[in-house]
This record gives sequence, structure tokens and C-alpha cells, in this order.
Amino acid sequence: MYYAHSKEGVDEAQWQLLIDHLTRTAEYARKFAEDAGLADWAYLVALFHDLGKFSQEFQARLRGKRIKVDHSTAGAKELLSLLKNTPYEPIGYLLAYCITGHHAGLLNYGDATDLPGEGTLVARLKTDVCDYQAYQDFLQVDFSTLPKTLSIRPQKQSLGFSLAFWTRMLYSALVDADFQETQEYMLGKQPRGLYEPIPELCKKLNLYLQRFNHPVSLIDQKRTETLQSCLQKAQMPRGFFKLTVPTGGGKTLSSLAFALNHASQHNLKRLIYIIPYTTIIEQNAQIFKEIFGDQNVLEHHCHFDWEELKQRQNDEEEQTNSLYKKLKLAAENWDIPIVVTTNVQFFESLFANRSSLCRKLHNLAKSVLIFDEAQMLPREYLKPALAAVWELVVNYGASAVFCTATQPEIERFLPQPEPIVELAPDPQALFHFYKRVEVKNLGSLTDEELVDRLQQNEQVLCIVNTRRHASGLHQLLEGEGNYHLSTLMCPVHRKEKLFEIRNRLQEGKTCRVVATTVMEAGVDLDFPVGYRALSGLDSINQAAGRVNRNMQKKMSELYVFEPKSGLVKRTPRFISQVVEITRQVFRIYGDRLISIEAIAAYFDQLYSLQDPQIFDYKGILRCFEDVNGKFEFETAARLFRVIEDPTVSILIPYNKEARALIEELKNAPYPLTILRKLQPYTVSIYRSEFERLSTKGVMIRILDTYPLLDPQVFQDYYHPEVGLLVPEAVEGEGLFF
Repeated sequence: MYYAHSKEGVDEAQWQLLIDHLTRTAEYARKFAEDAGLADWAYLVALFHDLGKFSQEFQARLRGKRIKVDHSTAGAKELLSLLKNTPYEPIGYLLAYCITGHHAGLLNYGDATDLPGEGTLVARLKTDVCDYQAYQDFLQVDFSTLPKTLSIRPQKQSLGFSLAFWTRMLYSALVDADFQETQEYMLGKQPRGLYEPIPELCKKLNLYLQRFNHPVSLIDQKRTETLQSCLQKAQMPRGFFKLTVPTGGGKTLSSLAFALNHASQHNLKRLIYIIPYTTIIEQNAQIFKEIFGDQNVLEHHCHFDWEELKQRQNDEEEQTNSLYKKLKLAAENWDIPIVVTTNVQFFESLFANRSSLCRKLHNLAKSVLIFDEAQMLPREYLKPALAAVWELVVNYGASAVFCTATQPEIERFLPQPEPIVELAPDPQALFHFYKRVEVKNLGSLTDEELVDRLQQNEQVLCIVNTRRHASGLHQLLEGEGNYHLSTLMCPVHRKEKLFEIRNRLQEGKTCRVVATTVMEAGVDLDFPVGYRALSGLDSINQAAGRVNRNMQKKMSELYVFEPKSGLVKRTPRFISQVVEITRQVFRIYGDRLISIEAIAAYFDQLYSLQDPQIFDYKGILRCFEDVNGKFEFETAARLFRVIEDPTVSILIPYNKEARALIEELKNAPYPLTILRKLQPYTVSIYRSEFERLSTKGVMIRILDTYPLLDPQVFQDYYHPEVGLLVPEAVEGEGLFF
């Protein structure tokens, strides 16, 4: 008898038979790969993935013998041998990546000099494995049923990338099938699926949208026009779309209406909302949950509070008590109708090599991908990121929607030209209608001149480019109702201040806010006038979205100025570049700075001036350029990091809850669980800033790892208005991006 898995406390006769595991995993893999068009290939690799378990050595290990057995290489070697001198021989190495990596992750190919034991595909295939030939008594494989060609349209300039992506999708179906089948044996049937189908959710949404059928105000009429345009165009064939709508134009519901009706029309399986800011994620996810119910929406980002959901469910009846488990399982592979996630989670998963991160990829086939705030797509990875999106749309049945008020030139970065359909009825007319802010250029302003202007307004917003500048300006303001917001304040602190600010604005009280770019998106506040330090046009447009947001006035002003300040010592090259381009666009378009033409001109100059290498500055595409399948999956995964983290996160003993969690962390057997709860009480600063704080002797390390601001000096180094106080450097400063 050959077994796949043992179970503690269970008699050997009840262990899982290996042939059962292989055939059940193969059936799951075939099902999971259907939408990607890889069903037969997935069935094949799943049948072979654990072939090494047909060895006496592995069976002895199951029975308790302490030996190391490589069971993942045998199937790859056997498939390569069987496919040799057949039409499928070129595909053999693609299948080998999947089988050898189903535990350790997709490997680099390596080269002929690699020796057994080195971590490459070549080295693994040179490794001696235990005799597994007993498999022939259990498995009979008919290769004649396999497709004669790969059903993909490869990128003209990069056949290698298309083949590598095909391998990723196959790998995803395999590892998800292996995880789920093993999980079912070990833990029993799990509460997966059982979601409402897309057509039912579409009916719910369309019923909800009926409330907008008879708009009264002009702004509601215009929002309804955009909504109806999106509903009408939902019938269009799958492909690339964009929704160009100014702030306040109803972009969220309009994009949702298109996506869900489009999915229902074309039998697509899910909606994936990809958003750069967690604040927007939380807002959108809440709207979706209200419409569709919590059980149909997965909010997947690093700040989501799983423990709070678990605790909330503990007080409810058993039927809903499974919600935590269902959503936790859905987070593993996104087998849920609606996913709301971040740019980081989405794109890093597309280029990951670890099985746990890749499980979700096959579920991106036949999905609608909605990229909110599309101008925030990762600039340094635009080429590989959009090459992957192109693959999902062209070869795996997805549709992609790029939503923003400042639409970048997506076409420029697709691997080959594709039509991108505009969903808005008339973007230029929308910009004209929603124009509620005039942008005026003040030229250079000293801090004293700027503060004098701010003091003349009872309610005003000022956004600058650096934390140091924001803090310094706040200190110069006099009187009550002055606020500062930056990432030097922990999220809970910022949330409290935003609540105060919102109330003061609504009550007509004095409210002057000086902030960094933390205020530019995902913050629903409405100021009568605003000031913005000169930056990129997309940032200026975001700042304008916080001014006269609800159109209470016919027209308001956003004053753009160039800081003439001792608080701004130097400007990074990229910021200097976007500032210069904005100056040029300002000279041409003047008060029409927030318009379709000006935005197009800005991005055209920005992308034309920059070295093309900056859009793939780590050479991710080079990892997949070999047409013979010599790929570097592991290298690409290591290099592809949407957020390069030059910062250190410091725990802040901000309040009683934070201090209690910090005490719990000191003795936690599983610290990551507590650290997730502490995320709202952290501040990230640059390493040089951390070192300056450390020299003051105000840092404590918990478990010798996690930095904590010493509670004994909390009052001295954490200001109730400004947040963490970092000693100044001799020169230079950190910027908040």
C-alpha cells in the first residue's frame, strides 16, 4: 500500500492512499484550470506531482523513520522522460517547473554547470531520487488527449513572457488543488464556496441602483448619465476599458455597475478591485458589503482586522459563525465573487514564486479587474505589471478597467497595441461640469507669506511635499482650530484628528489643516479653499478633490505655490522632474490645468522625458525573455517589490489599548497575530531617522526584534498634534510619498 499522507492518532489503515490523493488532486486541478484553458495540462501535472511518494523511502518516512526524501523531483524527471521525442517535448520543462516547485516555489532555470543540491531547476533535475517506478502499477497516462498547441496568443516581442505566464497559471491550479485536497483529508470538508453567483449579485446591484433612476439635482443627473453609460457599455466584448471621471462623479458605483453587469453578460467569475490606498479600500469594501452582504466580499490587505471579525462572529449564531472561516479560506485563493485588494497584494502575487501567494492566480482568469486611481500603478514596474494584465485579458478571458480622474497613458506600456474603450459618456464635458475649483499659480511663497494667507481663512487646507515642512508650518499657525496630519502620526491618531476636522468643517468652526500627501486620496473632506505646494499634476488634481468637494460654492480656489523655505532643504530628482513638467503644463494651460488635455500633456511629457528603463528598472522582463523556457521565477519574485521599504516601523504606546497589546506581545507565542493588531499604532520612519532616535536612548526592542518608543519618554517624543518627534539631521530630509 502506498500512502500520500498520514494523520496523527489515526490507524494506518485510515491513512490517505497515494493514488486517491493524485487522482483527486488531478480532478481539482482540471476544474481550477478550466477558465484559464489549461484543464488537460493541469490534470497531467497533478497526476505526476507526488510521484516520488511511490518510493519505499517515503513510505518509511510516513511511518516515522527520520529521513529526508525528495518527492517533488521524481514526477518532473518522469514527465520529461516520457515526453522526450514527442510533439510535447518543448513543454516538458514548463511542466517541470510546476512539479519541482509545488512546495518550494517556482525555481530559476539555472545553467548546465549547476550541481545537485543547488536551488535551480537544472540542479533539481540532476538530483538522484528514490525508486518510484511502482507508480506504473497504479497510473496509466494517455498523452494523445493533450492539446496539440498552447491556446494562447503570445506577445509579439516576448514569447518568453507569455510562456512563463502560462506556466504560472498552470502552477497556480496545481498548488491550489494540492492544498485543498490535502486540507480536506487532514481537516475534513471546509466551508468554501457557497457564494451567490454573479447573476444573482448583479440583480441585487441593479435593484440597488434603481434609487438613482430619477435624479433631481444637476449633479445627481450627471452622475446618473455616467452610470447609465457604464451599464450600456457592459454589453461590449471583453477587453480593455477606462473610466475617466472627475472627483465626485460617482466613479465607484459606475465602475461597479459596469463590472458586475459585464461579468454577468460574459459569464465571468469575479470582480477584483485593485486600489492603492487602504483608506479607499475600506470605504469601497463597506459599500460593497452593504449591497451584497459580508459573505460575498473579501477585503484583503495588511490592515484588515481578522481578529475583530472573529470576535464579532463569536457572539452570533453558528450559521454566521462560519463567515470568519469562509473569508479566511477565500483569502488563500480568492475563490469569492468580489475581492477588494491593494496594488501591492495584486501585482506582487502576479510575480511571486511561492505556492501560498500563487494559489489565487488561476482565479484571475475570467475576472473583471478594476484598477482604481490608475495613475498610482507602480511606475518602476509599469512594463512588467501591464504585460501581466495584458496576458490576463488577451489569453485568460479577463477584462481590465482603469479608473481615475487623471488618466495615464496606459496604451504606451502595453506590450502591444490594444483598443481601450472609454466608459464615460463624454469625459471632457464631465470635467467642465464638475469644475468646482480654479487652480491659480502664486509663484514662490515664503513660509511667513503662506502662513499669513492661511490665517486669513477660517477654513483652509494646505498640502506640502515633506513631513518636516508640514510640521514647521503648523507650528507657525496661531489661534485655535489648527491641525497637522502626516505619517509621523500613527493611524489611530490620524483617524481621531480627521474625525475632529470633519466635525469642525460641518459645524462652520475654524479649521486650518496643514498636511502631507496623506490627505490627497481616500479622505472625504470638503474645504472652501486650498493651497498646494507645486508637485506633479496628478497630485495637484488629488488636492483639488478636497476643495469644494460637495459643490457648496459655484467656484473655489486651489492656490499652487513654490515653497521658499528653510524647512525644505533638497528635493529628490523625481520630484524635481515632475515639478518642472507641471510648470511647463501650467504655462500652456493656465487655469485649464485640470482638464483632459492638460492631464494628457503632463503624462506625455513625463513618460517621454524619463529613461524607458525606469518603467522596468529592475529588469523583471529580462527574467522571462528566453523563448526556450530558461526563466528566472525566483529572481523576479525577489526583485518585484511595489513598495521598497527603506523604513523602520516603530510601535507607539499611544493609548491604553496600544499599551495592553504591547504587554501581550512581550509574551506572545505567535507575535505576528499581535503585530497585526498593533498596526494602527505604528509609525514608519526612515532608517536614518530611526538611528537618530536610537542615539537618544528612547527605543526599546520587544523580543529583541520589534522597536517600541519607550513609554517612559512617550510624552517627550510623541506630540499630541504632530506625532513622533524625530531629531533633525545635519542635512537632507525624508519625504512622504
